[in-house]
Amino acid sequence: MNFFKPVLVSFLLLSSVSSYAGKYVLVEENRAEISHDGAIYLLNTYIVMFEQPYYITVERTDGQVVDINVAEKIAVEYIKPRGCTQEPERRADLDQKNEKQTKVVIGVAC
Repeated sequence: MNFFKPVLVSFLLLSSVSSYAGKYVLVEENRAEISHDGAIYLLNTYIVMFEQPYYITVERTDGQVVDINVAEKIAVEYIKPRGCTQEPERRADLDQKNEKQTKVVIGVAC
């Protein structure tokens, strides 16, 4: 999986959202705007077809730095009822962030 990690980062962090790019597919029904502590976060969920984990992008609508702990909490709680049939397992080894830390990728398997 490490071979594809740079592709994932550039696709999820730098490009605009599309429904398909390479092997990563946007799960359109798992897109959301979530309010947390006065900030609004945009979430997009990506998968590799028929595989785990979920790759969840989290960014603030105000362009401010995303706290990784807040992003993790929001992403895990959001995906739990939508894609997990068992307890979510954090995949911190898949986490990524852009240079300005305004958008992060949170890895979650379930």
